[in-house]
Amino acid sequence: MQVISVRNVNTFTFCPRLLWIEHVGGEFEDNHHTIEGHFIHRRVDKPGGKIAAPIEGDEPWHSRSLWLSDDDLGLNGKLDLVDSDGDYVFPVDTKKGGPTREGGLWPADQVQLVLQALLLRSNGFMVEKIAAYYNKTRRRVSMDLSIEMITDALDALSSARAVFEMEHPPEPLIDSRKCSGCSLNAICLPDETNALNLKTQHEIRRVLVPTTDALPLYVSTPGAKIGTAKETAVITPPSHIDEPVQKVGLGRISEVNLMGGVQFSTQFLQKCMDRDIPVNFFTMGGWYYGGTFSTLSRLVHHRIAQFEAAKDARALKVARALIADKIHNSRVLIRRNGTPDDEFLSTMRRLRGDAGLALSAASLLGFEGDAARRYWAEFSKMISQERPEFVMLGRNRRPPKDPTNALLSLGYAMLTKDCTRALMNAGLDPFLGMFHTTHHGRPSLALDLMEPFRSLIVDSVVLQVVRRQEVSASDFIRAGQGVSLKTGARKTFISAYERRMNDEVQHPLFGYSISYRRILAVQARLLARFLAGEIEEFPEFRTR
Repeated sequence: MQVISVRNVNTFTFCPRLLWIEHVGGEFEDNHHTIEGHFIHRRVDKPGGKIAAPIEGDEPWHSRSLWLSDDDLGLNGKLDLVDSDGDYVFPVDTKKGGPTREGGLWPADQVQLVLQALLLRSNGFMVEKIAAYYNKTRRRVSMDLSIEMITDALDALSSARAVFEMEHPPEPLIDSRKCSGCSLNAICLPDETNALNLKTQHEIRRVLVPTTDALPLYVSTPGAKIGTAKETAVITPPSHIDEPVQKVGLGRISEVNLMGGVQFSTQFLQKCMDRDIPVNFFTMGGWYYGGTFSTLSRLVHHRIAQFEAAKDARALKVARALIADKIHNSRVLIRRNGTPDDEFLSTMRRLRGDAGLALSAASLLGFEGDAARRYWAEFSKMISQERPEFVMLGRNRRPPKDPTNALLSLGYAMLTKDCTRALMNAGLDPFLGMFHTTHHGRPSLALDLMEPFRSLIVDSVVLQVVRRQEVSASDFIRAGQGVSLKTGARKTFISAYERRMNDEVQHPLFGYSISYRRILAVQARLLARFLAGEIEEFPEFRTR
């Protein structure tokens, strides 16, 4: 029999889907509720609780942070407090919030405490009641044990154990108030999943994302070295550059991006992996090599579903949606910022429809290529009208042959990095694509995911820095046929890109406003939901 913890059963009673995501999928996020709960538990969480012989007589006895187990029940767990009351003992669990409106125990708390009482009984103690200390009201709530309460708790234990055998998570709660305060809301996406499966008509609540002061760290000075001093990253410039040593607390870093020949110590990499801070590697010209991550997501069933989908009709279904969205968003950018004629607008509208109904990957590639040629012709015209020195003759890369293409290549490399991380967090393999074919070392699925966002994020940033004259022709270096950015211009563009990623926009399908970085995470998780069969359609992302 699989042994599970009392806390698992509490989680199951609160939400079966939460139990699966946290303990089968292995995903967890803190929010202010969990952080406050940890703080309130700091006293009862101290290790070292000891069990005494079963009580005889009236001598008082108690123990904190006591671990017990029962092989017959297949159950173990930590008891916050075991208190005594005459000839009996009883478990007391500390809770952050308050009791029910009627002043009683919440169902999940009651089940947890009953199972704790059964653990005490199996170890020889006489237990006839349970209690919870609710920190919000600063008082205990007690209940006498009954046969009905024990039966309900054992049923919950059996049902919770069954969740661990599920290949996919249970369905999300529908319009539940529990979801609003759940720290895994942005991972579970209950409202979005239910809406896409037409199980709710209610307003979709905004994805709740824990606030953080952590920001991406970029190091692009050739020859710079990164080390650590306690919990601080120390960035030392090369000796020939007269710049001060910079120090950044690791707690303020969300990711590290290294451009070109930047060196780092093993200790720095270890600390980043310990804190789950990705370290990404780029060439000096901006090509994205890849990155290091602390662990691979435990959501192996998502990767299994992805590999199966790559061989069946789901791959074309995803590819059609992504490319149709790309053509739509490209058309919107030109319509908003340029002076396109009716022929361009009508043709792009037709190609968007053709892409959405493409019968094969080859025909879809043809529609995408036709739309791309028309889009880049208009984009080039728009750029050259603003700044003639930034004229581009279509899209070119590896190496980019003009300043505008150099900006675009750097932006796409950074967007590829962000899409790669979003996909890995969702449990998907970024190297197996649905539209882009598989090539060694190419994150094809990341390139798929970014298609609808190329114009909305990167092309928009390029247009912005050119129009605002944040970069000039002298900010670029030409070497042979290639053009690359100087260090100062690269920093300017990176800042503009990060501002764009933090811009909050309204999700066209769900209606709430979140940042582009969070939108990538939402779309990646919904892609995983579609591939795993939790939702019937992969949702579009088309700006108005």
